[in-house]
Amino acid sequence: MSKWTIALVLATALALHLPLGSQAHAADAGRYVHKHGTKGLREVIQVELAAAKKAGQGTILMFTSDWCSPCKAIKEFVKGSAVVRKTLSKGRLLYIDVDEWRGPAQTLIAGVDASKLPTLVRLDEQWKVLQTCYGSELGLLHEDAIAHNLGRLVEGKPIEKPFYDGKPELEREFIVKQSEAQTAKTKGVPLLQAVAKGDPDHRTVNLVIRNHDGPRRWYLIPARLDGPLNDHPSVRNWWKVRWTDHVRADFYRMVGSPEFYAIPVAGYGSLALEDLPLPGKSKDGKLTVFELDYLKFDGQEQQFQAKLPYELKISHFGNQAVAGQGEQPKVEFRVRNRHVATLK
Repeated sequence: MSKWTIALVLATALALHLPLGSQAHAADAGRYVHKHGTKGLREVIQVELAAAKKAGQGTILMFTSDWCSPCKAIKEFVKGSAVVRKTLSKGRLLYIDVDEWRGPAQTLIAGVDASKLPTLVRLDEQWKVLQTCYGSELGLLHEDAIAHNLGRLVEGKPIEKPFYDGKPELEREFIVKQSEAQTAKTKGVPLLQAVAKGDPDHRTVNLVIRNHDGPRRWYLIPARLDGPLNDHPSVRNWWKVRWTDHVRADFYRMVGSPEFYAIPVAGYGSLALEDLPLPGKSKDGKLTVFELDYLKFDGQEQQFQAKLPYELKISHFGNQAVAGQGEQPKVEFRVRNRHVATLK
């Protein structure tokens, strides 16, 4: 099984069931470099490099994003594995979000392509690149493999093939264990939660949708409680809309009978919407959301955004801008599941 095949499999087995230790140590092992004031990325990293040298630590930069599945797997190991955190106690692992630092991240280190995620770079205090590798090469199927290679990066040494490389039966065993851990972790966690605010004519809802399956899915949300979804909508107009809270957060608004929103949610991901307008009154005080197998406009299946955030949080539904529109589409879909939440 190739490293890239393993990375693909990880997209369906992201939540790792690992022993938890001190949360303080987990936070220290790996952390984000965020924007602060007017400081540029290079200036922020320079401060980190100087502090690391003073502390006798080796600095590793990891170019990452909230839509990259191997990135998420590495962060889960760093957060949840005592073995990995112990290895990183002699190092400083810094996450650089390529969306937050769009532009500066891509030009930070000459010869390093920050668009290939996750890319890890071991730097010294003089900005000399000691080692580089892709995250999928670390050994993301077992904590011992990733701990070993992160330790080598801290020391400025080249990484090695994980101990299970070339042993397909062992690889499959670890993949199955991760998948089982994911299933156990989501057991009992509600797929849909809705908390209503305000009176029926001016109601807004804080809504959470969770996708406990590996593939990305479209979800349909009614725009009014007194206009519930049906399997054969008549759509007059559609708009492709982008939430301004996130550079990679798009959805569709459909106007017709009924009016509704079509929103994608990442595999093993979630969407949290605040202040979703939901006027009207349902007969039973419940909200029904459709989970789809597919969504088509005029016979053409609508593709998912390539880089869909895993845990998307929108602070206010109204923070949006129109990115495209059309009229009189024939909208077709197949409902996979109907999720119902009582409005609290």
